[in-house]
Amino acid sequence: MSAQKPSFVVVAMLGNLAKKLRILGYDSKYSSSIEDDKIILIAKNEKRIILTKDEQLTKIAEKQNVSFVLIRGNDELEQIIQINAKFKLDRFEVVTDNSRCIACNGKLEVVEKFRIIGKIPEGVIEREKKFWMCDSCKKVYWEGTHFEKLQEFATKLNDRIK
Repeated sequence: MSAQKPSFVVVAMLGNLAKKLRILGYDSKYSSSIEDDKIILIAKNEKRIILTKDEQLTKIAEKQNVSFVLIRGNDELEQIIQINAKFKLDRFEVVTDNSRCIACNGKLEVVEKFRIIGKIPEGVIEREKKFWMCDSCKKVYWEGTHFEKLQEFATKLNDRIK
């Protein structure tokens, strides 16, 4: 049995990274507008790792003994590799049952098809078999055409960190 996955607090300029981490099943708190002192507080109180490009914030985090990764570059694949270099993450998989809501970081739960009729396009209801709903914001998910691209992203990640 593996140790609990690390959880993150992601600064404003890394919203796409937060989404990718959520898809990969990592609890990643994110806000497009959050002050540095609040980020430090969240990281301390919730034992989260700060992900930032802000060197000043990393200096404050270091002084307060808060874990962080100073992210370089804009490529999400490279960014996750940087996180993995400092905090060994599990093998990367896109498994909808373990993913988190990309909108709010809530947990996804399987939802019966009849419960979401009228909430998503009719064609999707007819085409797809399995659906998930965020337990927090109620956003509905399914494994559409984007799912294949996400699987490819995870495969590339795993190939790079072998």
